[in-house]
Amino acid sequence: MQVAIQGVKGAFHEVAARNYFGNDIDILPMLHFSDLAESVKNGDCDYGIMAVENTISGTIHANLNLIREHKLVVCGEEYLRIRQNLVAKKGTKIEDLNEVRSHYMAINQSRKFFKQHPNIQLIESTDTALSMREIKENNLSDIGAIGSLLAADYYDLEVLAESIETNRKNYTRFLILRNKEVWKKKGRNKASMALILDNHQGSLAEILSIISSHDIDLSKIESLPLLGEPWHYQFYLDVLFDDKTKYQSMINEITTKLDRVDILGEYTSGNQSYSKIHHHDN
Repeated sequence: MQVAIQGVKGAFHEVAARNYFGNDIDILPMLHFSDLAESVKNGDCDYGIMAVENTISGTIHANLNLIREHKLVVCGEEYLRIRQNLVAKKGTKIEDLNEVRSHYMAINQSRKFFKQHPNIQLIESTDTALSMREIKENNLSDIGAIGSLLAADYYDLEVLAESIETNRKNYTRFLILRNKEVWKKKGRNKASMALILDNHQGSLAEILSIISSHDIDLSKIESLPLLGEPWHYQFYLDVLFDDKTKYQSMINEITTKLDRVDILGEYTSGNQSYSKIHHHDN
């Protein structure tokens, strides 16, 4: 089984993929999220895994748009506790470092740690694991990187400090994606959808009332303006349901009151208490 990830080998996307699918998978690295979406759409891989939300940084709206625009299907989710680690070439000490490179999010999540080391310059890069790979390939002895322990192992680097993130309650939600043409629904108790409301007063309140009246749990809602249509919005919703009949009835009712509804996927929810649960849908 081949799974497309964003980033190079050892990126947190790979850690999440292996948590979800197990280790018996082949990783297809993609540097950009748009490339990841294309690879899933074109059938270049069996699945894709894409970060869409972080408890510190919030929702990655552009990725939700990619899923909708490429007509990909969400068939599962994985919640990953993000542990940032400072690594360098073996034999290097923290006091030897002049700079540390990583993705801007990893840097932002670790700034408190680096206040203890004001001599180290923090440099933003494209990817956490890519920064580690460059240290290995270029034999850099005065440069460190921030990222996963998996990447440190891949690139034979020394871990100088573990779990340097400021906030320990740092989780990322990843969606498992597949091409719509080859995906088949199985177990499901959660759905992600995109709604475009008709532009009249109270339309959102009406939709939310309908969802509630069918005993559906609205677990997330985000709004985004529609380009070129001032004061017209698109909403991304996640809902949880126990009764599939009530869920389908809710969908049927809100569809008549919307300009458009796209069901991004119906799937088994990940464990939102963040302890490990195995939840394979397919």
